[in-house]
Amino acid sequence: MEETKTSGQLSLAIPSKDSPEATSTQMTAKKAPEAGASLSSSSLLNSNLVLSCVDTQINQNQAAGVGLAGVGKAVATSKTNGNPSSNSNSNSNSKKSRPSLWYAVYFPQLGTLDDLQQKDALTALAAKAISVSSTVSFHKLALVCEIRSSLGYFGGINLLHDKLKGALSTALIAMDQPEHFFYASSPTVSGSLLLARAGQNKLVYQKSNLRSALGTLPADVLNLSKEQNRRLYNMGIRHLKDIWRLPGDGIRKRFGSEFVDQLNKALGKAQEPTLNYLPPPTFSSSYDLPYELENLDRLLPIVDEIIGQLCDFLTRRDLSTSHLMFSLFHEKRSPTCIEISLRQTSRSSAHFLLLVETYFHNLTIPAAVIAISLVVNQFDAFFSHTDALLLDGRPDATSRENNLNQFMEQLKARLGDNYLKGISCVAEHRPEYASACVDVNSHTKKSSIRKSIQNKVATRPRPIWLLEKPEELVEKNSRLYHRKAISIISGPERIETAWWADHDVRRDYYIAQEANGSRLWIYRERSDERRWFLHGYFS
Repeated sequence: MEETKTSGQLSLAIPSKDSPEATSTQMTAKKAPEAGASLSSSSLLNSNLVLSCVDTQINQNQAAGVGLAGVGKAVATSKTNGNPSSNSNSNSNSKKSRPSLWYAVYFPQLGTLDDLQQKDALTALAAKAISVSSTVSFHKLALVCEIRSSLGYFGGINLLHDKLKGALSTALIAMDQPEHFFYASSPTVSGSLLLARAGQNKLVYQKSNLRSALGTLPADVLNLSKEQNRRLYNMGIRHLKDIWRLPGDGIRKRFGSEFVDQLNKALGKAQEPTLNYLPPPTFSSSYDLPYELENLDRLLPIVDEIIGQLCDFLTRRDLSTSHLMFSLFHEKRSPTCIEISLRQTSRSSAHFLLLVETYFHNLTIPAAVIAISLVVNQFDAFFSHTDALLLDGRPDATSRENNLNQFMEQLKARLGDNYLKGISCVAEHRPEYASACVDVNSHTKKSSIRKSIQNKVATRPRPIWLLEKPEELVEKNSRLYHRKAISIISGPERIETAWWADHDVRRDYYIAQEANGSRLWIYRERSDERRWFLHGYFS
């Protein structure tokens, strides 16, 4: 796309009665590739309709006990002059006379990226565009926002464009991409996309002017295949207005229904489904105490209420979480933060409350608490548990695993983060170095653990209890004794390694059994002395 430099002011052309086509309101910037042009029109400020959307975040400061019943709903109010009975008529007339206005932003520089990088870039840009519009849809190298409902809030399209320009430019610079982009606005999604691709930065406010504005665009903005572009060129078609002079049946027969539908969508003659951006969920709830509290147990009813709101939030969206951040605020002191990390995602209010209560019992606060808040930003899909049909009252494997995870989480809350450890296998032949203590929070999926164990651990049996220092056994009359006589039942397993290091290991391992039935793991040195040692217990 060529870059053109123009300068001028906003001009509003009034179509005359003799003009065959209505003209559009066209805006030009000092530099077309940059997003510095302002969109202004006094006719955009005639609306009295105010649209306010309830945020998904929950703020209990506004009203104590407010739940989530209104989350995600839109409330429209209008100002009317006259008796209250005329509200329904005025609302219906306002909706009919004020169609949607779509603001398209086209990023040609993203064409050099692959599909996955384009998707990630557009998602990051959509997260910025959501600040000016509640409806942001994805398109090829472009985003389209519905801005009619936001004009009254931002005070006009000029201020809305300036806010969006700064956010998008910052995001593009962070991606190491040129910060320029093309933009346009019209009553249809496809119409705004075509205008933005042409790089003309136009505002078409009325649907009746859309045909004349699109007619001057080159046919290349349709993003057709090479074969379709060749056909249009051979037919002498250079602009969109040339296509509209042809019969519709002939166009559909030569180029297909998808081509005709694209033109009809641009003119507003067909419906346009869009793939909208959904921002990641976030939960925030806070409560200001009427008086200072030093006893944390008296905060538990408030915590129970906040956790109930969180579980309601998760249930409505079929989500679960594994990370909660509580903050206790003090007068003239830094807040006390309580970070709760779960081994398994959950949305059980009883389990959450039990963990918070356990943390409170071991917590020392520097001052009295004046407010409390809960923030959750990490969410996962909720997977419900299905009980088996025939268990005879016995818990299945999944229930036992869930109970174990909850028990470990309670131990962590009571003992602290650094006192609960797990055992991990290490790729080492020497038994005393084949395992290591790790943090229980660094656990991985079971499949990856099994795979790592198969690759790193020997297939021969290993004892559960490995002695820190091997004990030497007594040998009398060709028999081994450990308190009492023991007998060898299997072996040997030879381990020879670390000959290149200072600690050379040359051993033959056996499995032995005592008279009481306990099994031992013993080895014999392959050195000159050939002594016997006890290294571990199987049972």
